[in-house]
Amino acid sequence: MRVLFATSEVVPLVKTGGLADVSASLSAALHGIGVDIRVLLPGYAQVLKALPSLRVIAKFAGLPGFPETSLLAGTLPPDDIPLWVIDCPELYLRGGGPYQDEHSVDWADNALRFGLLSRIAAMLSCADSPLEWKPEVVHCNDWQ
Repeated sequence: MRVLFATSEVVPLVKTGGLADVSASLSAALHGIGVDIRVLLPGYAQVLKALPSLRVIAKFAGLPGFPETSLLAGTLPPDDIPLWVIDCPELYLRGGGPYQDEHSVDWADNALRFGLLSRIAAMLSCADSPLEWKPEVVHCNDWQ
């Protein structure tokens, strides 16, 4: 079975609460029983800093309403689970946390930021995905 695990946070890369723990443990458990899984995560500053060897595997230009975006590939430590990171500096490369700025104020464009996460997850699941690997199941966690 092929599973795309879309999440806004995952331990050990980015954590604000229990979602990050669940994302890490459930994806590791699925990977451990042989599920062909990919974790999809926004390219927050702390994610890109922790994983400097990510490589570009797809580009998304001209998505209506969204900035130019790349998809990066690497692995999620410590279990080496395949990881895909949405690289869109305009939306994700910021100080503060995944949902709020340094002053604990929600990012005004959170709907757009997590709309992009949803859009990329949907695109990767369709016949016209730029990737050969396509999921049979898309697991979506709660986000804004």
